[in-house]
Amino acid sequence: MKTLLVGINAKYIHTNLAIRNIAAYLKDEDISIYEATINDNLDGILEDIMSYEADVVGFSCYLWNIEDVLYISENIKKLKPETVIVLGGPEVSYESEDLLKEMPYIDYVILGEGEERFGRLLRVLRGNEAIESVDGIAYRKNRNIMVNPPKGYVDLNRIPFSYVDEDLEHKLVYYETSRGCYFRCAFCLSSLETDVRFADIEKVKQDFLRFAQMGVKVVKLVDRSFNCDLERALKLLEVIRELPRSTVFHCEINPELVNENFIRGLEGLKDRLQFEVGIQSTNVKTLREISRAPDVKKALEGIRRLKTTGVKLHVDLIAGLPYESFEGFSHSFDDVYNLYPQEIQLGFLKLLKGTRLRRDADKYGIVYRSKPPYEILYNNDISYDELCILTGIAKLLDKYYNSGRFQHSLTYLCKNFQRPFDLYMAFYDFCKKRGFFRVQHSLKAQYDILFTFAQSLEIDTALFNDLLKFDFMLTSSKTALPNCIKPVENREFINRAKEYVYNKKWLETNLPQALDLSGHKLHQQLTYGLFRYDVPQSTAKKEKGMVFLQKDGNNYYAEFEL
Repeated sequence: MKTLLVGINAKYIHTNLAIRNIAAYLKDEDISIYEATINDNLDGILEDIMSYEADVVGFSCYLWNIEDVLYISENIKKLKPETVIVLGGPEVSYESEDLLKEMPYIDYVILGEGEERFGRLLRVLRGNEAIESVDGIAYRKNRNIMVNPPKGYVDLNRIPFSYVDEDLEHKLVYYETSRGCYFRCAFCLSSLETDVRFADIEKVKQDFLRFAQMGVKVVKLVDRSFNCDLERALKLLEVIRELPRSTVFHCEINPELVNENFIRGLEGLKDRLQFEVGIQSTNVKTLREISRAPDVKKALEGIRRLKTTGVKLHVDLIAGLPYESFEGFSHSFDDVYNLYPQEIQLGFLKLLKGTRLRRDADKYGIVYRSKPPYEILYNNDISYDELCILTGIAKLLDKYYNSGRFQHSLTYLCKNFQRPFDLYMAFYDFCKKRGFFRVQHSLKAQYDILFTFAQSLEIDTALFNDLLKFDFMLTSSKTALPNCIKPVENREFINRAKEYVYNKKWLETNLPQALDLSGHKLHQQLTYGLFRYDVPQSTAKKEKGMVFLQKDGNNYYAEFEL
């Protein structure tokens, strides 16, 4: 029986772990996998799938692809009615009975883990097993919808390494060392999977080693909380430490569980790890209502301690949670912003199928969009208009803060407001009045917009111009300056700068990262700037020169006297 498993990913660089795990687990079956993205032409995907001439087509379903999956499934059934269509994944594991009632072209829905259940379904289709004996599956029988509830779990140690014979050098790879979650967050599907199971450390070690040997740049662990078991987390950190090459591991961690032992375990690993930290809110009443640990002080201290390790931190906030007003959210924003993580994700509550918040939406007056991703429109505590403002602020965060290209400019601006949220509220109002949110802007235009905003404030714009110039030259390749930054470097200045950078002793002391560059490469990769202020160290007036280098994904600079 010819089977095709389909993953329609959010981006080209993403990989679908679920279909790979099933194919690897059922290695004796005739299974192929096919991947596309939500940006691909749907009829092109349909044509590709039909070319496999599969007897069974299974789709991995998520918020971002379910509409596409249903369109393709319906048309497969029209083109080849005998094809068996199977859906699985978090978007269809709940309310599966309604799905089968509404979508007659879907034959089966796998609930929860798919490795064992999909294999048993294939045996059913061959006539070797009765469908009634298969747990975790929804199907039709005599025009009735039947749902066999899930029972038991897959042994993670029995799932083979699922990335075989693939070029993964430019892909984001997903992997799991555990399933389930100890926590019961009311907005999260993982709260429904109460039993936590772990793969053996030795298996994980061998799989991590294979990723490193394959040249994988980033492995994203889908474990719900990397540090929920501290002893095991420390062992995994040692596994990562011993790996060859420079594969980076992206992990979700719980900030309340960070202690001194965990911090010590991170020593020397800042370039091998990225942490996603889900704090969501610092409103104690809100945290209690969504079944999160309400120890805000401990969570914030955990993030502060993580910051000292140098590991890249991505901190999540969620707007629209129960009992958090617009004003209340602004304080959660300030609490996180004042920690200065590398990235702040301002997300919005999504009412996922199966979660307690979706079930209890009326209790909190939550009204949400009926189509995926089921994002909140308003609730008893925050209005639609207020959420629209936060949507604009989220865009500003992404373009300005999270990009890392405006670090010193934003820090200076922030000092001119009572608190961080006031800065972003003022910047939002400025951009909204000028229609900036409805137009895509180039990177240079973003600098011009920020400078124009600064001009509307009572600040030293000459100093701010130098800060913008520093941020731009530090993070941008050799290119023309934005319009707001007037070039003042003349030939005499450039010649003076070159006297320094072509002096090996000066490079050894001030810019050692450029020592291995030839004279031609120095000319190609270095940029020079004349500054009137002592940026970024201080706001004092001081004329000086700077040389900038972008190399291997890092930014460097050095100063020289005029």
